[in-house]
Amino acid sequence: MRFSAKPYAGSIALLIFITTLLHLILAFILPLGNDEVYYWTYALHPAWSYFDHPPMVGWLIWLTTIGTHLHQELFVRLGAVLCSALTMYVVYDTGRMIRNERTGWIAAICYACALYSSILAGVFMLPDSPQILFWWLALRSLLRIANEDADKPLAWLAFGIWTGLATLSKIHGIFLWMGAALYLLLFRRKTLKNPYVYIAAGITLICIIPILIWNIQHHFITYAYHSQRVDVAQSHIHLNYFVTEILGECFYHHPLLYILTWICLIQVFRKKFHALTPQTIRILLCCSLPLIGILLGISLFRSILPHWSGPAYSSLLLLVAVYIDTRNVSQKKFPVVIRWVMGIFLIIILGGCWIIMDYPGTFGSHDPMEYGSGDFTLDMYGWRKIGQQFQQVYQHDVQAGLMPKDAFIVASKWFPLAHEQFYISYYTRQPVQGIGAVDDLHEYAIWRPQARQLQPGDDAYCIVPSNYFTDVDAHFSMWFQKIDTPMIIQQYRSGKLARKFFIYRLHHFQPHD
Repeated sequence: MRFSAKPYAGSIALLIFITTLLHLILAFILPLGNDEVYYWTYALHPAWSYFDHPPMVGWLIWLTTIGTHLHQELFVRLGAVLCSALTMYVVYDTGRMIRNERTGWIAAICYACALYSSILAGVFMLPDSPQILFWWLALRSLLRIANEDADKPLAWLAFGIWTGLATLSKIHGIFLWMGAALYLLLFRRKTLKNPYVYIAAGITLICIIPILIWNIQHHFITYAYHSQRVDVAQSHIHLNYFVTEILGECFYHHPLLYILTWICLIQVFRKKFHALTPQTIRILLCCSLPLIGILLGISLFRSILPHWSGPAYSSLLLLVAVYIDTRNVSQKKFPVVIRWVMGIFLIIILGGCWIIMDYPGTFGSHDPMEYGSGDFTLDMYGWRKIGQQFQQVYQHDVQAGLMPKDAFIVASKWFPLAHEQFYISYYTRQPVQGIGAVDDLHEYAIWRPQARQLQPGDDAYCIVPSNYFTDVDAHFSMWFQKIDTPMIIQQYRSGKLARKFFIYRLHHFQPHD
């Protein structure tokens, strides 16, 4: 199979269609994970910002669920799927712009097969989902600026808008301006005299005003929360954190693509990568290496999440695409290395779906009280079922007079409370409330899901999954006068015990200062 100029439009359209169809299927069949279901609560109260993140993810969920009226996982994730489809085309178009259409095609395939961009940001509804679209649009604008002799005012304005929207999605977006500033200071100082650079910066600042206003109103709680996650001042070196970060990056980015990315970087630093203009290479390095380097440095002291560096590695896919293109002169549509990339991706996806839906039991703890602890796949398993089972318990309790119809559902942490709100209280119409520390409750500490709050004498349920076990007696005894012995519902996967749910009945709430 060989390329000519004509098939590109059809090829990229087919790639986007097939990938989007796969994303829609996964979005429909998989229950929401801890983070996704928590971000759904953002959409219940659209705001200028939130405890953990800027507002874009909440706004997008609100739009795709039509004000949270469409209550199904697919609609919660629809924004991620649509952003992924658009980004695939932007990646293709950017590759075409910096080299040729075949490079763009290969870059789009790599993007579609990178686990971070295709699944984490392309299926699961995370702040990364809209961010990665705006990141690539901003990167494309910056590459246009770098590769043209005359500064383009419209390109700078576009860069300011896209970077502002990327930051309004996730604070990492500000690294785009760090990359632009680094490039201008090191390689293009004359452009610092261009007023449109500062107008673009002003546009970005205007875009993030909602974040600033909200944080001023809430005593910069977002900054305080995230700064403690990356604070290294009081920490010692932990090589296990660093190794975990490296392995996590390798898996999230795609093992083969990760290796190819570092091969390309080594060639760049050895000055053996000549297939792109120096300006293009400099932009890609300036917009990616600072984020990667800072996070690797932090990981020496603190445990961080591997997907935080996702946008940086995604940008470097352009180097990988050029590397593959220049080493496959036969012009085959699917070079051997791309077939390997696609094959590994499909194996990981099929294997992941099998583990989530059909793995016998759990690979987590088998401790009677913490059964399933450490098994992250349980976050996306069994919530629909436990929701149905709890409804039966709740209806029986109300009919038998054991619990009032307006009994609350309470928890000490945002997970599993967000899951319980989506899969249980949405259907039973029970009020929910978090009782605990701010760092445990996050948005639930500053947002009230309903006007009515717990009053003296109220009763409540506390539903505790064993994989996130909480000592209910120790935590809630100061808040409730009586706590019944829990009902235990065992949950099985492929015929073997996966975890347990402890359903506690808490009686006679008593406020506690």
